Amino acid sequence: MRLLLLSFFITVFFVSAQAQQTPLRVMMIFAHPDEGEVYTGGTAALYTQMGHQVKFMSLTNGDKGHWVEKPEVLAKRRYQEAMNSKKILNLADYEVLNYHDQGLKNTPESRGKVIKSIEAFKPDVVFTFYPAQGGHTDNMTAGYIVRDAAKDLKMEKMPVFLYIRDFHTHNFSYIPDFAFSIDKVWETKLAACGAHKTQVEEAIPHGMGILDEVRKDPAKQKQLIYNNTYAYSKVFPSYVYALEKWSGKKAVPEVKYAEGFEIAEFGRQVTEVELVKLVPMLNASLAVPVTKD
Repeated sequence: MRLLLLSFFITVFFVSAQAQQTPLRVMMIFAHPDEGEVYTGGTAALYTQMGHQVKFMSLTNGDKGHWVEKPEVLAKRRYQEAMNSKKILNLADYEVLNYHDQGLKNTPESRGKVIKSIEAFKPDVVFTFYPAQGGHTDNMTAGYIVRDAAKDLKMEKMPVFLYIRDFHTHNFSYIPDFAFSIDKVWETKLAACGAHKTQVEEAIPHGMGILDEVRKDPAKQKQLIYNNTYAYSKVFPSYVYALEKWSGKKAVPEVKYAEGFEIAEFGRQVTEVELVKLVPMLNASLAVPVTKD
């Protein structure tokens, strides 16, 4: 009898331990190659360092993100850049759909591709753009596609959807539900963003009128990549409350780089205790449990 009980408890222990060690599956869905890196690169790096599986999905091929390169050539270059970034971030997958840049539409076809990808990857968490009027058109369309696709998902367990604010909607009235430091993986995010050379070494400096200048000076090129990445990674005033909530007030002054997100109104809804299991970068001891009356 004692042997049977011992065997039972050992089995329960190992099953429980295995359940706790099961890697999370995380998707980031955005409009253009490089946006996963710019907006969620630190988050992705933290997940993969913890042993979790992360997939990026770009809904366009980015073939208009250049002032002179032919679209078909640019699309191939940007795909290769995405693959280089995939290695840097240690992603499980980086899917790039072949829709044209600046022409993304919320159609049954585009929603179907997103549904197929989500159902195949079976993510626990999906990050995507907050859809609103006034943001970048492709980015907002990506958010609407994911939101509208979610209701048609056929999955045993619905993912939790989290909103990313793009550079336009970030200026709207906004306080993220949570934010955390990405200081530990800053160099990894910087390298992943730097992998998109058509953007940070060509299109962006050209748009700023400093292309020749940065081409002649590697230090200025490096600084431009830093500045462009930092613009999406700094501790925004809107992040402070969420950082204090999930890191403690004493820790916030030490944070140099951060990323913050909102829980979407669709998909699976979670308590704070459940959230920290899906976003393990958060301090679990600060989660407020739901109490029954």
